[in-house]
Amino acid sequence: MGTSVYINDLPGGLCALNASISARILESLNPGIHFQAGDVNRLALFPIASVDKIFASLNGAFTRHESHREPSVEFKHPGPSPWRHAQAWAQIAVDRPEDTPLPAYAETLDREPPTDPLSFALGAALGRFDASGKLGILDPQTADLTHALPHGVLFLDGTLTPDATSDSLGHPAAALLHTAWSEHAPAIDSKRKHLRDYLRHDFFADVHRPMYENRPIHWPLSSSKKTFVAWINIHRWHAGTLRYLLAEHLHPTKQRLDGEVSDLRKVRDGADAKAARAADKRLTQVSAARDELGEFIADLKACAEQGPPQPDPKTKARDDDAVYDPDLDDGVMINAAALWPLLAPQWKDPKKWWTELATGEGRKDYDWSHLAARYFKNRVLHKCKDDPSLAVAHGCFWNYHPERAYAWELRLQDEIAADFTIDEAASDAARKRFLADSSQTAQAILQKEQARRLRKLEKADTEAQQDMPDGEESDDD
Repeated sequence: MGTSVYINDLPGGLCALNASISARILESLNPGIHFQAGDVNRLALFPIASVDKIFASLNGAFTRHESHREPSVEFKHPGPSPWRHAQAWAQIAVDRPEDTPLPAYAETLDREPPTDPLSFALGAALGRFDASGKLGILDPQTADLTHALPHGVLFLDGTLTPDATSDSLGHPAAALLHTAWSEHAPAIDSKRKHLRDYLRHDFFADVHRPMYENRPIHWPLSSSKKTFVAWINIHRWHAGTLRYLLAEHLHPTKQRLDGEVSDLRKVRDGADAKAARAADKRLTQVSAARDELGEFIADLKACAEQGPPQPDPKTKARDDDAVYDPDLDDGVMINAAALWPLLAPQWKDPKKWWTELATGEGRKDYDWSHLAARYFKNRVLHKCKDDPSLAVAHGCFWNYHPERAYAWELRLQDEIAADFTIDEAASDAARKRFLADSSQTAQAILQKEQARRLRKLEKADTEAQQDMPDGEESDDD
């Protein structure tokens, strides 16, 4: 139940706790649905032979497994996993009868899903992963991303023919995507025959979102019918990303479609009846795509420059307009919420999250986030006046709670560094004003902190005396 076990002998403790006899004893001690700390404390530890070898085999299998599991921080590249078989072998090993030799461990691999190489290729194209598979996850602040798409954006234009190269699939960074698709598409369970269609329609719902447990790191900004989709990696996102998407992809595509509509109208109105009928049919398709793109551009500009609209009349409208500038500290939920109109064609949750953020009440209160402070500034600042922890999150601790800020600053000077300060916007002025206007209060806080430090020293000295062997005296004595 959310507790941890701290043990000196990690291999022995791990094997003992996973032994079947331990499970039977725990179930006897507590036949309910959960084990508590007290149940584990009463558990007898039975010696198991060769625990170091069991642990080493498990550790090696898990290390390899994690290096091939994309959501892991240890990920390098896709590959087979020995983890399932290693656990089964370890269970047999810890449950074997006493004085029985350790069964030999033979590595058995589960092959990775055929979608894993495609997912890796997308991540490499967006600049999340090293394309060679040697460096794993890349830091966009320090890594060389010349192999990746500019700004971490993969734009897909569904009006193009499968072999067209005028969207991002024609960029050299997409070469690994084409290779992965050509090798693994036959084994992927999808009705899509072409890479562009699969990435626009199926990949997010079938692969990426489940892989990252509904906290995806690549977001598919999509037009209403997913004719136009822009995959963007959140780790490379900045305040200018959406402007780049508009300028380099969406507006040029709109101009191309406008030109095609104009040309088709001329043919439709021409003297060649057969050509006119074909042009009229094509005109209907292109005009619909152009209108869809126009709506997409309008929604994107609104989210980029002002903020998302109300999902429904019952949801509170945002108080302030703000440029969309994601903060990774806010997490996937909050950052995605402000783009809900662009994500809704493929991902419904951000709309719900925005409704909760806009309401700002109860258990779904996200006013700790930087994004909430941008779109609902007055509401968040009002809460900061009553909640010191919220004031810390938004950099106004000194402004609204100077007494607590001073007390914590003194405490942290003892625990971190003598010159430590809580630095916020205008914190120097707020500190100076507090020390001048509330000198008696400040002096009382200082005296309280000095008394705490003295008690701390006395406690440490007492414990040191108790730990000394009998007959020894401290240097002070």
